[in-house]
Amino acid sequence: MRKNSVPTILLLLFLLVGWPFLSYVLMRESRVELDSPLTDPALQLYLPTIVIELLIFLLIILVLKRGGESLRNIGWGEFNGKNLLIGIGFVFFANAILLTLSLILGIKQPKEIEFLLPKTATDRLFWVMMSLTAGVVEETGFRGYVLTKLNLFVKNWWITAIISSFFFGVGHFYQGWGGSVLTGAYGLLFCGLFIWRKSLAPCILAHFLQDASAMFLA
Repeated sequence: MRKNSVPTILLLLFLLVGWPFLSYVLMRESRVELDSPLTDPALQLYLPTIVIELLIFLLIILVLKRGGESLRNIGWGEFNGKNLLIGIGFVFFANAILLTLSLILGIKQPKEIEFLLPKTATDRLFWVMMSLTAGVVEETGFRGYVLTKLNLFVKNWWITAIISSFFFGVGHFYQGWGGSVLTGAYGLLFCGLFIWRKSLAPCILAHFLQDASAMFLA
């Protein structure tokens, strides 16, 4: 397999630039104004997000398969009790870091994300499904694929992690600059977790728990 194959480069560009832009547009278009909340977030936002992310996941699998690889080559594996416990502990550790960072920088919880949160039982069910999809697909893309493949060119894990996290934060700019900065910082912590454990297992679980717990803010 050629390390710089065209499909690999194109998928890297899509994950780093195209996907964040798509996420930004989807969220901004779903929110017309703060005074006009979504009437049916499950159908207007959650389900479309799930479908888009599943298509991206399929695209990653197809590109890997074309190169003679599988998900195991980018960190899928080691879904054991130790990694799962580490993922749970990471959520508390990372949130403590982010809370400290937000206090230092004076960043408040952006009100712009309130319109995203579920209000009904059906919404909450779809929110959990969306959280699980985001945990699997975003970690597979931004941590597994981007870090593994981009590092073939950069040849420095931490520079690669900074690049990945920057674009990960850009994709959340609909939360304002503060939300984008904190999301980028969170992404960098996830990169550290992936580099340390060499597995997406704790990353996926932590990402799911983080997103799923947000509905309790509603």
